[in-house]
Amino acid sequence: MRKKVVLLTALLAGALLSGCGQTVEMEEMKLDNELKQESEQETDIDMNIKAETQESAAESEETETDNVTQTQEEVLRQKDDGVRWQDFVADMGMGWNLGNTFDAIDCSGLSDELDYEGAWLPGNTKTTKEMISFVKEQGFRTIRIPVSWHNHVDITTDENGKKVYTIREAWMKRVKEVVDYCYDEGLYVVINIHHDDNKDRRFIYPTAECQEQSIDYITQIWTQVATEFAEYDLHLIFEVVNEVRLSGTDDEWTPDTPASKEAQCIINTYSQAGVDAIRAVDSGYNASRFIMCTGYAGNLYSYKNQVLPTDKGGYPNRIMVSTHPYSPYVFCMDVSENGKSVYDEQVQRDVREVFRVINQQWTSKDVPVVISEWGTILKADNEESRREHASYYVNQAVTACKDSTGETVQIPCILWDNGSIADVTKGETFGYLDRQNVTWFDQGYVDAIIDACDADN
Repeated sequence: MRKKVVLLTALLAGALLSGCGQTVEMEEMKLDNELKQESEQETDIDMNIKAETQESAAESEETETDNVTQTQEEVLRQKDDGVRWQDFVADMGMGWNLGNTFDAIDCSGLSDELDYEGAWLPGNTKTTKEMISFVKEQGFRTIRIPVSWHNHVDITTDENGKKVYTIREAWMKRVKEVVDYCYDEGLYVVINIHHDDNKDRRFIYPTAECQEQSIDYITQIWTQVATEFAEYDLHLIFEVVNEVRLSGTDDEWTPDTPASKEAQCIINTYSQAGVDAIRAVDSGYNASRFIMCTGYAGNLYSYKNQVLPTDKGGYPNRIMVSTHPYSPYVFCMDVSENGKSVYDEQVQRDVREVFRVINQQWTSKDVPVVISEWGTILKADNEESRREHASYYVNQAVTACKDSTGETVQIPCILWDNGSIADVTKGETFGYLDRQNVTWFDQGYVDAIIDACDADN
């Protein structure tokens, strides 16, 4: 009821400010008659006083009134396909990244661009249906396929000298083939723009001088991808970009410097461009598809300057925040002398802080969140501790966050897997699936996260 009253008040105030006083006057006269107020002259005086009072109040609270009106008008325009975001993220469950595969770049000496797929993996392993089926059988319900496109586009110019980026048919076909491996299994699938934000600044880079070029690139790539996959239902999720950042600078991984704050503001325009491009492909499921947007460097705390895109699709809560909290860093990724391998109360506190932030900043405001990368590298002495950490992490993802009504909501966690356990002294040993033999390097770890995810389901 309060929402209706607020909306009505806002609409009345807006009518007065726009010179439509007759409508308000009729409503007031009707109200005066119902209440049997005195004379017509007194009524006119009251009306003038009330109009002036309402106009003054509307002017003094202009921002608040505009926000309420805009929000309510958006609600009135929203479409409903029966999909609740809370149910959607819960159904995504535990996820797994097909990492270091379609996102491989800078692969010199390859005569066939399709060989990029195995270039960063032991044995140059290509993805198979058997792998995807094996991952599903373990209990994973979402697969993220990071994709770099810039090595696989033909660059031409149009009549105005503007660059045109055309994804090559062979690369698109192979990406689609592997998406189908997952989609046909009934899995959720995420595809994105991954390493096209390289430091040579030719494609995506978050500075003012690269902004126009970056928006052009993002718009063209997503227009082609959204067209290619238009008929895939909501099991296919698009993630606009990965970890766009000031690559090659001292600000690369820190979201709170003046330069990175400015970069985040520019990244906001990239997110908007991607969402607009996808929604503009007005066919299939593109109007209602869930779209993930990532802040500066994928950092959890980039939210301080992140503004989520306006969504013209008409369906509520379809913009999802994507974040990469490898937390705590000292436990999950640090191979320096400062790194630690022991799971303890401090590690637990750091994990709880991740989900406190997610809950406070997003889910409590009905913004869906996906942790699209997380995990712990293999060290020489952390096998049992990283299982304990993973179990606790996923438990928090399942239990710690709530929506605006207080309903518990799940945060899907998509495990980063780059296929590597080669050298535990150098880091980046995020290998979980042995792709050459289609088995798990650490079955106990995978069991721990699946059990934690399913504990309350």
